[in-house]
Amino acid sequence: MRYTKILGSVALATVLATGFSGCGSDDKDTVAPVETSDLIPFGDGEFSPYERVATFPTIKNEDGTVNHTATYAKVAELANTFAKHVANVNEPESDSETFKGSNWILAGYESSEVATDENIKHNILGIPTKLPIDPAVAMSPSNTKKVKVVEVCNSTYAGKALGVTNVGGENGAKVDNGIYHTTALPCEISIYNDENGIYVDMLNPETIFTLFFTEVFNSPEMENSDFRTEMMALPTQVKEEIYAMIYNSFDATSENYTKTSEKLGTIYSTMSSIVATTDTANGGSEPYRHYSYTTTDLASTGFTSTDAKNIASKIISVMTSDEEGTVGVQESVLKALLPSDIAGVTPSWRSGRLEPLKVPGGSWIVEACSPTYAKEALTTGEYHTAALPCEIAVFVNPDDNKTIDISFLNPEFMFSAMFADAMVNMSEEEKTGFNAIISNINGDLKQIVDYTMEHNVTGFDGTNEKITPVNY
Repeated sequence: MRYTKILGSVALATVLATGFSGCGSDDKDTVAPVETSDLIPFGDGEFSPYERVATFPTIKNEDGTVNHTATYAKVAELANTFAKHVANVNEPESDSETFKGSNWILAGYESSEVATDENIKHNILGIPTKLPIDPAVAMSPSNTKKVKVVEVCNSTYAGKALGVTNVGGENGAKVDNGIYHTTALPCEISIYNDENGIYVDMLNPETIFTLFFTEVFNSPEMENSDFRTEMMALPTQVKEEIYAMIYNSFDATSENYTKTSEKLGTIYSTMSSIVATTDTANGGSEPYRHYSYTTTDLASTGFTSTDAKNIASKIISVMTSDEEGTVGVQESVLKALLPSDIAGVTPSWRSGRLEPLKVPGGSWIVEACSPTYAKEALTTGEYHTAALPCEIAVFVNPDDNKTIDISFLNPEFMFSAMFADAMVNMSEEEKTGFNAIISNINGDLKQIVDYTMEHNVTGFDGTNEKITPVNY
């Protein structure tokens, strides 16, 4: 493994500094020309974490005012329309000119049955906000606006990103240690509304590649021309296919909407800004936190992907899922161990799904969400939703099958890189509060996993070793 470089430590504020413009910034006319070698090497030369793909009109009352309840119901309808399209349509067969990989799937839905509103409902995530559905009615659980999140995955592109299959064909190469990028998948699309419209936003694959696969730019594999050519084209191809899926789904139902391509959030315009954000040896923050759990059973014959799935399922059961009757009801012993606290209350956690998601390479993803922290995060703008929920990957160590590795998207990195546009406008007090939230999220997730391994998985005693990460 090449996970040998030194881990740096940073305060969140140090990552919010250089090399980017805020959302809507008009300062690009006054900055010095960028050296050619520092240009973003794909797309249109700059990108943001999020892009607005489409806008729909709100539903109006007879007097022309917004019908908030009907508009919110339209959000759910549009999420269902898109999710069903992804689940039911074989894109390479329907549009071979655009779709170059395998069939896209709706994350969590692998049934051969035709997807309907009913049987896909658990595969559309609802991320709560602090906003009411109808502002004329008091806030309540039934009057809390949730952003709908639809996640999609393509085995061809995921397999290449995770080092399962060659990038660049048989003369190409595999992404080294690709499995450690698992939590950067799948692709997320969010749908929500405000007074002015209904919006369809996506997490930009070009951003994900540069922020979470940064070390690939300097890897030995890039010396392979076939690998380099396809790898540099891969994120843009994925982005174009997601755009096409979104438009095809709404065109098929004759929806009235406007196609857009609007950058949202921090706008990255140079490679040096990416390096400044991700270089762990020079003050950047690691995108991932990786931990190895080694069995105390020395007679173990080794773990398989099935064992990893079972452990992921146990994490869900400890965290609790979105199934009625168990939501956010952690065991009392575990809850007492969680370090987080807001107004004297320890926020509850849950899995966004009943089952872990499988991705190529044998990894299993648990999507963790604390409604309390999700609401706080989305006070910065609902377009940030695609950066949620928190993802945990469970997989067998690729070099030692007697070890289970568990990987997190680092909350510190996620907020500094994906919410930077909001945080630069915060007061010092507000930044302090957000830093506390980030620390609590990180501590909670690690404690939940440690507790699961110690109390619910045979052969482990809760001890672990942190894997020093590659210099992303």
